[in-house]
Amino acid sequence: MPLTINNLNHRIHDGHTERWLLTRVSLNITPGECVALTGDSGSGKTTLLNLIAGLEPVQQGEIYVGGQGLQHAKDKTLSLLRKQTLAMIFQHYNLLSSLNVMDNISFSARLAGRYDEEHSLSLAKNLGIDHLLDHYPDTLSGGEMQRVAIARALGPRPKLLLADEPTGNLDNSNSDKVIAQLLSLAKSHHSALLMVTHSSSVAEKMDKIYRLKDGLLSQQSGGG
Repeated sequence: MPLTINNLNHRIHDGHTERWLLTRVSLNITPGECVALTGDSGSGKTTLLNLIAGLEPVQQGEIYVGGQGLQHAKDKTLSLLRKQTLAMIFQHYNLLSSLNVMDNISFSARLAGRYDEEHSLSLAKNLGIDHLLDHYPDTLSGGEMQRVAIARALGPRPKLLLADEPTGNLDNSNSDKVIAQLLSLAKSHHSALLMVTHSSSVAEKMDKIYRLKDGLLSQQSGGG
């Protein structure tokens, strides 16, 4: 199972008080399954992604990524997990400006010791950026940069993809194209996808839709 969460509770400091941001959150995502995570600003969506990525410590409950429990994992284990098991796609792309498109695409795969030139070129072709391999990020449009970021994330063949509003900076046309490509590639590579989105049209393209409200996670009707 790429992702299993059992009875996760997370408390934060809010001003001078403490409150539970997440309460009894449980979730399972299977290989190739694409899941939308919705909710109002401040509901805990990004915090949940950070917990799954091992960027914040688990306070109560259990998170397993690719079978690895995070609740007692050391920093070295979490770092290795982020290199080899999961990948993150950010709203602001986080491309390396000093590297061209091909080197950006291959960066994560090289870091994980899984670089495969044929695989990287195939991703670039499928995402329609194979004509940009010698270009640098500052010459690309927002849609092109997002497609490079997706190719980079898929390069190491991760078991789990985490995406935080990956189309938030794109217009509707580019957003639709990027989402369609991301879903197709996640399915074909059997990568589970958990995507934070405020867009109902994006959420409805996923297999399942979950909503965070008042600390509780519930499955919504709809989804592909």
